[in-house]
Amino acid sequence: MMTPPSDEEIVWLLENDRDTLEHLHRVYEDRINWAVEDPLNLGFELDGWTRIRDGLYNTNEVLVLGGNRSGKTTGCAKIVMEAVTKNNDGHVVCFSQNADTSVKVQQAAIWEMMPKEFKKKTKSIEGYINFSMQNGFTGSSFIFPDTRTRVDFKTYTQFTNNQTILEGFEFGFKQEPALNIGTWLDEYLGDATLVNTLRFRLATRNSKLLIGFTPIDGYTPFISDYLQGAETKETRKAELLNNKPLPIKQYSPKRDASVVYLHSDENPFGGYDRIAKDLKDRPDEEILVRAYGVPVKSMTTLLPLFNTEVNVLGKEPNKYGMSFPDISNQREFTAYMVVDPAGARNYTAIWAGVDKDGVVYIAKEFPDRNTYGEWALFGDPKWRYGPASKKIGYNIEGYVDLFKEIEAELNVKPYERIGDSRFFAKENENNEDLFRAFDDYNMNFIASDGRMEEVGINALDEWFSYNPNVPIDEANRPMCYIHEDCGNLIDSLINYGSKGKADEALKDFFDVMRYLRMTNGGEGPNHVMRRQLETTMNTKGGY
Repeated sequence: MMTPPSDEEIVWLLENDRDTLEHLHRVYEDRINWAVEDPLNLGFELDGWTRIRDGLYNTNEVLVLGGNRSGKTTGCAKIVMEAVTKNNDGHVVCFSQNADTSVKVQQAAIWEMMPKEFKKKTKSIEGYINFSMQNGFTGSSFIFPDTRTRVDFKTYTQFTNNQTILEGFEFGFKQEPALNIGTWLDEYLGDATLVNTLRFRLATRNSKLLIGFTPIDGYTPFISDYLQGAETKETRKAELLNNKPLPIKQYSPKRDASVVYLHSDENPFGGYDRIAKDLKDRPDEEILVRAYGVPVKSMTTLLPLFNTEVNVLGKEPNKYGMSFPDISNQREFTAYMVVDPAGARNYTAIWAGVDKDGVVYIAKEFPDRNTYGEWALFGDPKWRYGPASKKIGYNIEGYVDLFKEIEAELNVKPYERIGDSRFFAKENENNEDLFRAFDDYNMNFIASDGRMEEVGINALDEWFSYNPNVPIDEANRPMCYIHEDCGNLIDSLINYGSKGKADEALKDFFDVMRYLRMTNGGEGPNHVMRRQLETTMNTKGGY
């Protein structure tokens, strides 16, 4: 950035070297005027934009997470126009929330970066540009004459209403240049549906995906897909958080993506002083999101210490040396199963093992994400039921057979089965409840604890409690871990916040965890030694 001479320097130059002062003034003012007239080629370059460009050179996708007024939209527009004006025979698609934001924000940002000589109506065999501040680009599209590259503007609303609008298109450039951008999603707040569709459209030309937004909705499943296991490459001190180092560049191996953070104070044109004043004495979580673009769990999250890096385990050891154990070993683990029935949706269920120290391992969910898809989708409205909730059509016998099949795969025999006390106790037209219905197929359930939801939530919080500021070891660790394949359960634990209809779709899987936690009089499931288990299994009678 250019800075003018100080007042003292100006006075000295005025008295001693007036020609130099006039030259510096002319150079300074000319540089500003050039930047305004031709921002694409002569405009100022923010440090964060360089990080975006580097990411596009080196990875398939770039996720730009920006604080308020950090310049992410302007930076993305500049980089997209670089690709459009320098590479031939391309097709780029740009997405915005709706028609209004497309015209006023995204198309306006692209127009600002249009070379001066084309900022007039241009019509030829190989190009067409016509723009107005009121309506944006005619037909929500333009073709840059010098390169024959087409840019289309579409909206998330259009895709939601008709998911076939992208069929048949190939996005990017045929020659695969260094800056091969195929699509730019501005302020993207949806789920992975659109992005997954675009990935297939980008594959043919091996082009890049550029996504940017302010993560005001926190650590959503879409964000988690990028950030889980991300490696921090570069940090920067956060002035509003006592100079705490925060990431500004990460690599996501799961998506071969660069994650770039744009801090609000990196943009001298964004009114940072006002933003800093407004954020004074605000919670750290709000400052992280608003000033530094760092996604955090919702401030209403019910399990603030639940951490996918700590609590989610797989076959391979994580960075703490922890992996998911084999819960089929009855000497080491006691198995439990929990079911939450529903009338209009599939039942939800989990299977868990408890070791001798009382540590709980959730091994399986139903419906599982890998087989049935998402239970809850993030979008508009914020959370809605996904494909996994759609009824398969099982009756009680069908569920019994399914549960037994899952338990055979896990090689476990549940010591105890827990069912939602209210739904299980409902009687049908034959005066029969679910306890009796499952019992007819030799599958016995006990009722879940009937205390208030808040009691179960507080108890669950204890399971995930540990000191994150010291190393994890036998003395400092959570008491509950979840297998990485339980994607629907994980999303529920991260995002559910008792917001009523806004996140009702997340409640089912959260409830089965709560029922498990509140079993055994609220003490939680415990480990039963094999000899004790055999005695219990052979004893007649029941609950």
